[in-house]
Amino acid sequence: GTWTRAYGAGHVLVLCVGCAQGVRFDDAAYLQVCIKEPGQIDGQMFIIEDCEDCDIYVCDFTAQVQIDFCKNCRIFVGPSESSIFIRDCENCQCIIACQQYRARNCVNCDTLLFASTAPVVEESKNMRFGCFRFFYFNLAQQFKSVKMSVYDNKWSEVYDFTPKDGNWSFLPLDTKASDLVKPLSAVGASFVTKEEDAAHADTEVVPLTVGLRGKEFAGMERAFILVLPAAIDDAAQSIFSKLGAGVHLIQTKQMKLTTQKAKTLLQKCSKPAVLAAATNAMCVGVEVAGTGALAAAQAAVANAGGDGKAYVSADADAAGYENNLFFEQWKDFAGTAVTK
Repeated sequence: GTWTRAYGAGHVLVLCVGCAQGVRFDDAAYLQVCIKEPGQIDGQMFIIEDCEDCDIYVCDFTAQVQIDFCKNCRIFVGPSESSIFIRDCENCQCIIACQQYRARNCVNCDTLLFASTAPVVEESKNMRFGCFRFFYFNLAQQFKSVKMSVYDNKWSEVYDFTPKDGNWSFLPLDTKASDLVKPLSAVGASFVTKEEDAAHADTEVVPLTVGLRGKEFAGMERAFILVLPAAIDDAAQSIFSKLGAGVHLIQTKQMKLTTQKAKTLLQKCSKPAVLAAATNAMCVGVEVAGTGALAAAQAAVANAGGDGKAYVSADADAAGYENNLFFEQWKDFAGTAVTK
């Protein structure tokens, strides 16, 4: 049979054995789905190997994850504090969150990805990437447990060590979590109900960004949103989800604004309370694009609570200045800008 192992504190736990004759998960016989629930790994290293036709869910935070020699699997891996290495895999559909993503000798793998550094592929073919999408109640706290900001996602900045045409590309922009893996409530996860799955969008935790596909939005109207500390934890629901169809997040970035940076960024803002809230505070910059982006951003911020929650560009000139400053001129302060 085939095996997946979870390496715990000083011992080995058999996770999955024998996909052809059914699978065994933690000594429960003949299950076809392997699930680690929140709290079962608790920041340890985790290894998945030699699985075929399995549905695997690692719904906890980890130190590091290795995925080796898997075929025709659907794999979800929650926030990993360090690296996720995926090697010698084929025809797998993955949703992964990590600090560093590396793939080697893989073929035909689709991934909805969160990576706080640029993803790396090597000696791989037909790898397709999209922005991370998934939800369960513990997920946001798990990102905090590994000290990764959901706003610093470089999923699209793929670096190919062995570049050739056809090695990697982007998934369609509308690819959802359920297109790659089955919902947790559909596979018997005890910590999620169908009602909870139905009530929550897969973009509630990690904002859905366009990333380097932004050139597809060249020439479209832009807006800049600065999410203030009071709204950072719920901005995806309170602001981003209200932007409407046709308006997309190009990129997001979290940064602490010094007094000078706050004054420079918000020089076109006429409201002292906004400047005060942003000064010496951790804020999130958001570039928005699409037809009617300015009006949509202004309406979404107003509905979320206005100046106490976020600042939004007053006009196109302000948006151009603010996006350029925050994402281009200040790109070295929190990663690499992706808009040209």
